Order: sequence, then structure tokens, then C-alpha cells
Amino acid sequence: MLALATFPTLFPGFTNALDVIWWVMIGLKLVALLDAAFRPRAVFVAADKLTKPGWVLILVTFTLSQIFQSWLSFFGLIGIAAAGIYLVDARPALRAAAGRGRGGWGIRRRRGPRPL
Repeated sequence: MLALATFPTLFPGFTNALDVIWWVMIGLKLVALLDAAFRPRAVFVAADKLTKPGWVLILVTFTLSQIFQSWLSFFGLIGIAAAGIYLVDARPALRAAAGRGRGGWGIRRRRGPRPL
């Protein structure tokens, strides 16, 4: 007889709500880590934020702590805060320093009077 198609059998690794939260948190940390790793080093200095090696070291440490420990541990919770701070505070400043801020998709505002 065939087994019923239930959520745990269709999506292994997502057996309960805590597993789903774990995957969301590891995804959040990986997005922050990859974003920090692929930004140029000079942008961190121009944005007056923590250096690139500093952010990458923090995000790697806490991402690995989630993989090898529970995300509900002390380091796991600090890692969630660190990834959130990077994504909410540092990333927009880095994008603005790189010239890709809120101005739109490469659209620059003119300075000075408009031409006739």
C-alpha cells in the first residue's frame, strides 16, 4: 500500500515548525555572508562600516555555529542579530557607497538647473 503524501514525506527536513525556522535562519545568514563576501573591500571603507574581513569573519563564525549547534543557542541568537544588522544597516550603506542606493536602477539625478 502506498504511503500518504504528507508534508514530512514530501519535504524531508521540514518535519515541524522549528525545522522550517532553522532553514529560514540559515538562509538569512547565508544571504548576508554571500553579500558581504562579494562586495569590494573599498566599499566598506567608503561607507564607514566595519571592514570586509570583519563582517565576513563574524558571519562565517555564526553561520557555522548554527550548522554545528542549535540556532536557539547563545551563539545562534547572536548570529541572527549579526546577520540582521548587516542586512538592515550595513548593506544599504554599502549599496549607497557603491552608487547603487535608492536612486533606482542606475538612474542618476541631475544636479544644478534644468536645461531649457
